[in-house]
Amino acid sequence: MPSREILEYHGLYTPLGRIKYTLIQLWRFSLSRLAFFIPFKGWRATLYRWSGIHIGKRVYIGHDMLFDRAFPEQITIGDDTAIGDRCTITAHGCIPTQTPLKEIYPLEVKPVNIGNRVWIMPNVTIIYGVTIGDEAVVATGAVVTRDVPPRTLVAGIPAKVIKQL
Repeated sequence: MPSREILEYHGLYTPLGRIKYTLIQLWRFSLSRLAFFIPFKGWRATLYRWSGIHIGKRVYIGHDMLFDRAFPEQITIGDDTAIGDRCTITAHGCIPTQTPLKEIYPLEVKPVNIGNRVWIMPNVTIIYGVTIGDEAVVATGAVVTRDVPPRTLVAGIPAKVIKQL
């Protein structure tokens, strides 16, 4: 069962709301697993759209992606963008267990915006609150924790600007 904070954020902290949210999560999980097995790139993008992610036209999404299932509506991907295999894009951060750290790090939800004609190479992690500008390139294995200016190449952990394009 999802945490109380997520249910409250969605306005579903009622018995019926819990059932509704559980069904939504099952739907999103099923779509992501189905997308894993689909060999056709256009179909993968469609399945992720159905889960709530805002995806532009002619977008390539690689295999084995991990998109935020609790807040997919917070993720926007622009037209003609390519996202490589095994990337992770999250729109929230929270500690799912009841620990003292939960007071220090409460649920935080922020949109992720990926511009038009962006190339995200495989195995990239993009955290909540990040905007990637148009025509930017994110190198393999990068962890994007800050905004990426348009027409730049970023790489590393955390990702840093390597050069202007």
